[in-house]
Amino acid sequence: MPPRTPRSSLKKHDAAAESRALKARRQRTTAQVRKDKRRAAVQTKRRRLMSAEQPPLTGRSIAELVRVLGDTSNASAAQSQARFETLKEIRVLLARHENDYEQVEQIIESGIVPVMVSLLNSASPLASATRTGGEVYREILWCLTNIASGQYEHTKLVLPAVPRLLQFLEGSNHSLAEHSAWVLGNIAADCEEFRQQLIANGAVLPLVKLLSNPSEKELAKTSAWALSNLARGFETPAKPFVDAGIIPVVVKGLSQPATPATFSEDIVVEVAWLLSFLTAREEEYLKLMLENGLVDLLLPYFTTNNELLLTPILRVFGNICCGSPDHHTDEWQMPFVRRLLSADSVVLPKLNEFLQPQQAGAQQKSLAAEAAWVVSNLAATEASVVEQLMQAQLLPLLGQQFKDGSYEVRREVAFALTNIALTSAAHMEKVLALDVLKGFLQLLTVADVAIVGNSLRFIENVLRVATRGVSLVEVNEGIDALETVQFECGEEYLSKWAAALVNEFYGENYGVNSPPSAGVSGFNFPTGEPVQLQLGAPAAPGPGGRGRGAHMTTPAWKK
Repeated sequence: MPPRTPRSSLKKHDAAAESRALKARRQRTTAQVRKDKRRAAVQTKRRRLMSAEQPPLTGRSIAELVRVLGDTSNASAAQSQARFETLKEIRVLLARHENDYEQVEQIIESGIVPVMVSLLNSASPLASATRTGGEVYREILWCLTNIASGQYEHTKLVLPAVPRLLQFLEGSNHSLAEHSAWVLGNIAADCEEFRQQLIANGAVLPLVKLLSNPSEKELAKTSAWALSNLARGFETPAKPFVDAGIIPVVVKGLSQPATPATFSEDIVVEVAWLLSFLTAREEEYLKLMLENGLVDLLLPYFTTNNELLLTPILRVFGNICCGSPDHHTDEWQMPFVRRLLSADSVVLPKLNEFLQPQQAGAQQKSLAAEAAWVVSNLAATEASVVEQLMQAQLLPLLGQQFKDGSYEVRREVAFALTNIALTSAAHMEKVLALDVLKGFLQLLTVADVAIVGNSLRFIENVLRVATRGVSLVEVNEGIDALETVQFECGEEYLSKWAAALVNEFYGENYGVNSPPSAGVSGFNFPTGEPVQLQLGAPAAPGPGGRGRGAHMTTPAWKK
C-alpha cells in the first residue's frame, strides 16, 4: 500500500489562491511572533534570576570580552576565572540589550558564538576548585538561548551546538536539560529548515521522554513548548512524534483525576498547542489520536476560563471537524464530531459564550474568532450538525458579530455563515434573514483574497439558490461590487469568477431568463484553480458545506 499523504490544510482559500509572496510573508511573520512571545517569557525569567546575582559590568568593549573569552593560551585558575566572569558579563549584555538589535548584532557578529560552542563541547570548561563545568554550561546555554531568539542569521550560528544540546537532554542534570530545551525550542521556532534539521538529528525522542516526567514541572513544560515548535511547520509530519511515543505520554498526562503523573495546567497549555499542530497533519495519526480518547481527554479542560488553554483546544476541535482534500468529512470522523456536540459536552455552550457580542475585550475578540472558525468547520460536516448549531442559537450570534465585530472576527464569521448557507436553500434563507448580504458585498473590496473568494462563493449561491437572489444582489449594489473584483482584483481567478457571474446573471439576457436555474453551472475553470472553491459550480449538493482549514491564517499567538 502506498504511504498516506499528509492531511491537507483545507482552508477556504487554498495556497494556490494566494500569491507565493503573501504565503511566505505570513509564515515568516507567524514564526517570528511565536518566537518573540516566548523570548519575552524567557527574558523575564532570566532577569528575575539576575536581579540577585547579576555581576557588575566592567565597561570593556565587546572585542575585548571576546578576546578574553577566546584566549586558550593560559589554563591557569586565574585565567579560567577571568574567562568565566567575562562569560557572565556577555550574558548580562545580551539580556540587557534584548530590544537593542544593533547592540545584539554587534555582540553576535564579534565571533562570540563559535567560542561559546567550543566551550560547550569541552569536557570540563573553565573548571576550578570552586566551580563545576555545569555552571559554565548554564551560562553558555543562557547566552545561546538569547542568541537563538533573534533573527535567522543569529539562530543559524547556534546550529553547531545541537549535538551537544541533545546530549544534555539525555543527561542526568535537569537544569542543563531545561536550558538546552529552551535553546532547541528557539531554534525550532525560526523556520522549517531548522525544524527539519532538528528532527533529522533526533531531537523529538529525548524531548518526549522529558515530557513523560511531569513531576519535573519546568523541565516538562519547556520540553512540551520545544516539541510544539518542532511540530508547527507546515511541512512537518506527525510521524516522528508518534514514533517517539507522544500519544501514550499525552494520554497519561491529560488523564483525570490529577495525580503526580499528570500534567499541571501550565504543561497542558503547551501540550494543547502541540496537539493543535499534530491533529492537522497526516489523517492516519489524527485517527490514532482520536481512537486513544483525545476528545474525552480534552473536554474537561475546556471548562476553564484560561484563554491560553482555550485557544489551542479550540484549534484541536476545529481540526477534528476538518474535511478531507475532496471537501467532505470522512465517516470515521463523525462519531468524534458528534461527541464534541453531545448533551454532556460543554462545547456548544462555550461556543455560545465566546460569540456573545457584548464581550468586547481583546481576549474575547480572539476567542470569538477562534470559535467562529470551529463553527465553520462544524457547519461543513453534515446537516444534522448544522441543526445542532441552529438549536444552540449560534446563528443570531454569528449575524451580530458579522455586523459589529472586529475585522478579525468578521473574517471567520463570514466563513461560518457561508458554510451554514450552503447546507440547503432553507438555510440560505435563514442566513439572508440576518441582513448580511450587504456585508458580504462590502468584503469584495478587501485585500484579503481568502475573504474575497469566500464572499464570491456566498454571493454565487445567493444568485443560484435564494428566492429572488438575482434582484436581491442587484438592489444591494452587487453588480458594482462584482465589477470591482472583475476589473480591479489582482488575482486572475477571482477576476474571472466575478466576470462570469456578471455575464451569466446580469448579461444581455438579464430579465428574460432571470434568475437562471439553480442547477446551471455558468463556467468552468481549468483544473489548476483551487478546488476548494469549486469556482462556478452550483451550491454543494447534499448535507453540509465544504470544509475549512486546519489552521486559521492569523494564529492566536499573534494576538
